[in-house]
Amino acid sequence: MLCLLQLAPAPKPPASAEADRVRADRLLAQGNAVEAIDAYSAAWQAGLHHSSVLKGRGQAHLRLEHWNEAITDFDGALRLRLNDADVWRDRGIAKAKLGRYQDAIEDLDRAILLKPDDWESYVERASALGNAGLFARGLLDLDKVLQAQPDNVRALSLRGAAHFMLGDHRKAIEDYSAALQREPGDMRLLLARGAVFARLGEHLKAFADRDAAVKADLTLAEAYIARGGSHHQLGEHNKGLVDRTTAIRLNPRLASGWAARGNAYFLLERYSDALADLREAVRLAPADTASLDLMEKARQKLEAPRVAAVPPPAPEPAPAPVPAPVRTEQNASGTPAPAPRQVLAEPNPKEAEAYHRQGRLFIQQGAFEKAVEELTKAIAAKPDHALALNARGFAFLQLRQAGKAEQDFTAAIAVNPSYANAYQNRSAARRLAGNKAGSLEDAEKAASLSKTQ
Repeated sequence: MLCLLQLAPAPKPPASAEADRVRADRLLAQGNAVEAIDAYSAAWQAGLHHSSVLKGRGQAHLRLEHWNEAITDFDGALRLRLNDADVWRDRGIAKAKLGRYQDAIEDLDRAILLKPDDWESYVERASALGNAGLFARGLLDLDKVLQAQPDNVRALSLRGAAHFMLGDHRKAIEDYSAALQREPGDMRLLLARGAVFARLGEHLKAFADRDAAVKADLTLAEAYIARGGSHHQLGEHNKGLVDRTTAIRLNPRLASGWAARGNAYFLLERYSDALADLREAVRLAPADTASLDLMEKARQKLEAPRVAAVPPPAPEPAPAPVPAPVRTEQNASGTPAPAPRQVLAEPNPKEAEAYHRQGRLFIQQGAFEKAVEELTKAIAAKPDHALALNARGFAFLQLRQAGKAEQDFTAAIAVNPSYANAYQNRSAARRLAGNKAGSLEDAEKAASLSKTQ
């Protein structure tokens, strides 16, 4: 006798579970993310295992900046419903917040594929592309958004930033100005446009924007730091020092405040005060290569008087160079022909420093290949330029060329054995190359030197 088994339908979640989900949606819409998470969790625990529950809870975590928790919930939501464009977008946003830019870009690609007119996804992808250094690709997304939404302030701001990083400063000013027309007095936009004016050398315009940013928010430390920079550019160093001291008072945990005041003290030739502030900047932000380099210059300034106070020894005649054995042709008499005379280029410190400054500028812009070219010229003009060697190594490191980076850092250390930042950078290069023991050794050396400097 054939017996047919009938599968029982899955148990239906109780009505209370759906009520919890509806309540959670309402709480999230009202901005109460904490209680929304509790309500979504109650709905899930009551048996409502639906993608909308995990999606909503993930969005609540996103509001609270719980990036990892949000990603976990979005992962679960996508397992239940793979074609939800909003979840792909929101998971991409969370990944970008964690610095996982390539992963974020892939999620946002999928979101746009599923919903081609979701302009928020384009903006978020442009932001992730910019953070990954892919500014030209980001511009394509932002142009598309602004064709559809010309008043999208965030898209205007991001496009201004992309133009700035690509060196098109006038277009950057146009975008920031357009954004400010729509949101007058926005201090972030004022600071961004002020930075472009400063880069163009239009320091009065830069000061005007930065002064307006300070007045828009008297508690924003970054605005005081920026206005202090304009004071310095205008030759008002004491006013710059006052602004940067105010920034530290407002936010003593902000490394850039200590670095900025260290710069101010350096400009005022107060090198001991500069060193103290720069040490604090490096303590708060150990990867701050600019502060480490300025520390080195400040130490050199402090040591210069002591060195000058000791009379130099009487010069001695330089010994004749001993050439390496070479194979030479013989002339008709059997006597070896003289070796060709080598002509060595004289070091050119002034030219080297110009190339060094340009290389550092390219590093700040994320143009690492161009930085390598300029810094190579600096090193050719002055082979013992430790700062240029360290900077070129950093550019190689950003290009993931660990071997070349390590060579440059090693050369910088050979010139200056107490160069803490070069040890720190070489530690990163060795870690990238898989040399864990060497990386740890360099990190310990860098920490030891930083404590004594």
